[in-house]
Amino acid sequence: MFIKLFIRILAIFCMMGFGMLARRLNVIDRDSASRMSRAATNFFYPALIFTTLVSNFNIKELVQNWILPAGTVVIMSTGFLLAFVFYRFIKFSGEKEENQFFFQCTINNYSFLPLPIVLMLWGNPGVAGLIFSSLGSELCVWTIGVFGLTGRRFRRDSLMQLLSVPMIAIFASVAVMALRDFAGGPSGFTPNLFLKDLGGSLFSVLDIFGKGTIPLAMFIAGSRMAELKPRHLFTATQGYVVALRLLVIPAVTSAILLLLPFPLETRMILLVVATMPSAIASVVLSEVYDSDTEFAASCVLTTHLFSLITIPLWLSLFLR
Repeated sequence: MFIKLFIRILAIFCMMGFGMLARRLNVIDRDSASRMSRAATNFFYPALIFTTLVSNFNIKELVQNWILPAGTVVIMSTGFLLAFVFYRFIKFSGEKEENQFFFQCTINNYSFLPLPIVLMLWGNPGVAGLIFSSLGSELCVWTIGVFGLTGRRFRRDSLMQLLSVPMIAIFASVAVMALRDFAGGPSGFTPNLFLKDLGGSLFSVLDIFGKGTIPLAMFIAGSRMAELKPRHLFTATQGYVVALRLLVIPAVTSAILLLLPFPLETRMILLVVATMPSAIASVVLSEVYDSDTEFAASCVLTTHLFSLITIPLWLSLFLR
């Protein structure tokens, strides 16, 4: 099982390799990679969210699957609490590195990296569940994530970031599903043939557009990995992050998830999220909130490299 999963995940990481190669050959530069990242976040990913949720869920099923976003809140909150337990025993170079440590333990790569893995294992219904679970992850990024990144100080302006385009796409999906589920039927609004054809065509375009999210996101991730400077990779602090992010936090969160009365597929999706390495977005957010950018970049690089081994290990254990 491990070898099979390793080969499949290695193939996924190869998409990142194309991005690294493009960056090394100067086909794209840092500015173009940043622009591509904004395009993926604000255009491709929202299209994927909308079409996947509308195609695979209805309002009743969303209500029944509320534990997906609740589960990611459990995962992120557990990471934050474990950081609070361990940070007292770690010698940091400064306050900024300490704050970054909290973010690295709290928030992981909960969307773009697990997307192809979940798609490989459970198809589009699994992707729909993963996307819906990101509602809880986004909430954690802009609350306890930023809380840790800013020295455990609450910033009200960070809550405005919850109105991101992906979050708006989730709300739009729910609105369309509500219109479809509750306004249709014999006593409700029934669109004529022209509107049906128009809606179907627009949905098909969004579906094609959204399917470009995964290869584009992995390509961008690879280009960013090529930019990271591998300095300070073998410090004690870096070792703590790798051990906590890839071993301790997945072990504790998986134990909690296995004890909770979750449906099997829901639990498996959440277990995949729990095993993910550091969030690539932490490098960008460290610049926004004046944290330790170099330490963030090092954490992203090392946790992604070691996750090539730890993800197949965890999944082979969970899928037995």
